[in-house]
Amino acid sequence: MSDQKEKVIFQAALEVFAAKGFERATMDEISTKAGVAKGTLFYRYKSKDDLFLNLIRGAIDLFLSEVLLATHDLENASARLSKAIEVQTRLSYEHPEFTKLLLSEVWGNHERQRLFRANLETYLSFLQTIIEEGVANNELRATDSALLAASIFGMTAAASLHLLLSQGELHLEDTVQELQHYLLEGI
Repeated sequence: MSDQKEKVIFQAALEVFAAKGFERATMDEISTKAGVAKGTLFYRYKSKDDLFLNLIRGAIDLFLSEVLLATHDLENASARLSKAIEVQTRLSYEHPEFTKLLLSEVWGNHERQRLFRANLETYLSFLQTIIEEGVANNELRATDSALLAASIFGMTAAASLHLLLSQGELHLEDTVQELQHYLLEGI
């Protein structure tokens, strides 16, 4: 399958999952939206769960690679966390369906939700490492790095989704600055 066809399938799946939720979405709807035969989906993905998890893995890999690239040359933890918030917020604006899907489908006890959270752990571990380095270098106060990493991710994702769902005008730079201010200077 060509990379372009896979992108089309992923975009269609993302839109259908975000609009209907995992349970109500069907492979028929996804194949129709993607303009491919249903057999093409099942040739590439064993099930709807398999397609969903591949979609999530790809999206989280995109988030992580973008944040890694953007923070690579920054030396201190505050600057790296600030840049991570900026990139995560920008990506949330650029991919609103993923943000909606992330916040609606990540919680629960189903196997796919557990696997979703396991994939998300890669990104959270990255944030946690930055926090731990900042604590070790006395840039940040001693804290529960896992809790702070989850809080940064959750705050950024929830705030982005809130703004994306509002009917007002979106101001990406203002949103990023406000979120960075909350984290680095407190309320």
